[in-house]
Amino acid sequence: MDKQKKLELKMKDYRRFIAVLLILSSYLYMGAIINTYLKPSAHGDILFVLSLGGIVTGIVLAVKQLNIKKK
Repeated sequence: MDKQKKLELKMKDYRRFIAVLLILSSYLYMGAIINTYLKPSAHGDILFVLSLGGIVTGIVLAVKQLNIKKK
């Protein structure tokens, strides 16, 4: 495989992983809202942190994808 093809495959993988992370983060965020506001629980903070971590990781991968796209 040539370098261009490898970069295209890497971009596709990043795109898929970003989508999965954003979906997972939204589910975690909704779970945190349900645990915190509708049914009070002490574990809502953990879900907020996990959802924030997923979003930050998605942003980092999106930046990497843009850098690959520039090449």
